Amino acid sequence: MKLRRFISMMLIVTMLTVFAGCGNKDDRTQAAKKLNLSGPITVNVWYNDSAYESYLEFVARQFKKSNELVTINPVYIEADSYINYIYDESVRNNNACDIYFLTSEEMEKAYLSGLTSENDMYPEVYNENVYGKAAMTACSYGGKLYGYPVSFNTSFLVYNKKYAEAVDTIDQIRNISDNYQITDENQDVSMVFEWDPDSMFLNYAAAGAYINIGGVNAENRAEVSLNEEKIKKVLTKYAQLKDAFGIDRNTVSLKECADLFSTGNMLYTVLDADSLAEINVTDVDYGICEYPSMGDDLDSKAMSVTTMAVVNPYTKNVDASKAVARAISYDYADYLGNMAKKSCARADLKVKRAESYQKLHQIYSDSVVKAKYIGVGEVYMRYEIMLHQVYDGGNVDTAYSTFATTIEKTTKNNNENSTQSTK
Repeated sequence: MKLRRFISMMLIVTMLTVFAGCGNKDDRTQAAKKLNLSGPITVNVWYNDSAYESYLEFVARQFKKSNELVTINPVYIEADSYINYIYDESVRNNNACDIYFLTSEEMEKAYLSGLTSENDMYPEVYNENVYGKAAMTACSYGGKLYGYPVSFNTSFLVYNKKYAEAVDTIDQIRNISDNYQITDENQDVSMVFEWDPDSMFLNYAAAGAYINIGGVNAENRAEVSLNEEKIKKVLTKYAQLKDAFGIDRNTVSLKECADLFSTGNMLYTVLDADSLAEINVTDVDYGICEYPSMGDDLDSKAMSVTTMAVVNPYTKNVDASKAVARAISYDYADYLGNMAKKSCARADLKVKRAESYQKLHQIYSDSVVKAKYIGVGEVYMRYEIMLHQVYDGGNVDTAYSTFATTIEKTTKNNNENSTQSTK
């Protein structure tokens, strides 16, 4: 009897030890509790997308429960030039925020404005194992990590798993469309495939594998290259899609496609990550795969943009601001999707639609990070024009030649400006 009682006690002690260990490891309140503060402080968080409002207010309440000395104050900023506004308030008006939200494409501007503090306090959290490769690239500049990844956007193909399966190429979708038959089981489906061919962001993936803008870190303005042969093959197939699916790029929108898919009326469409919030509240059982390639011998590669929290170097509460940035991007990240209707940058969360979530994060991690250097917008605008030209029936060689010439001139000008600025 005594032996049995001893064994039972040891089992209880062991279980408590295990659960306590798990609790300490996963406790989202630890960063807040460990702050060494002598008195109450306010951490001002500026953001320029109102979708984050309810989420940031939630994080503020939770953080306050963990450390009553810290008040998080989310402030929505509506300014024509967001980074310039932050700079002016920080440097000239003695009104610096502690943390601000930033999209990755503006990273260089923020860095050169002196508005970035290094993300160096939680290396066990901010790494590729937790967020993936694209997030770490997007939040870095000059080899150092500055941002705390919050959410992201990218493009992909989504399909209704009740009636369809994953595909690799656009030809597979065409074949399904050409041979599709209406039955009693699928009578609610009114369309096999529709997408928005007008969007540069959605369709960058068509030739994205063959365009290098900014190098592996998406920040080197001198590193721009094009694979002419592959891009022309992509454009030739892309030009056939208008006749194949009968879609006018001026009349179809991403919102319309998301609506049709979320009601179960379409088998396949191309979406961005922001559109998933609408589908996630429905009963549609969907799957995710890469943007369909334009042929068996061609690849696709989506573009991504990451929204991050950045600690302002002008803050008077560095450690507290870094802890709050962690709370926003990591500790309470599992609430972000429902509250902000955004796709969370954190890849290791346990979610309801686990398979789709993991696939989405694989696509995001492997994606092309939209270049972060100043002046790159012209390149993407020209890519969009090229796609529009060939889709509307323009000559592929002419469209590519115009695009390539513009890229060459833009790169040359960027290099000259960069050289002059360093003299």
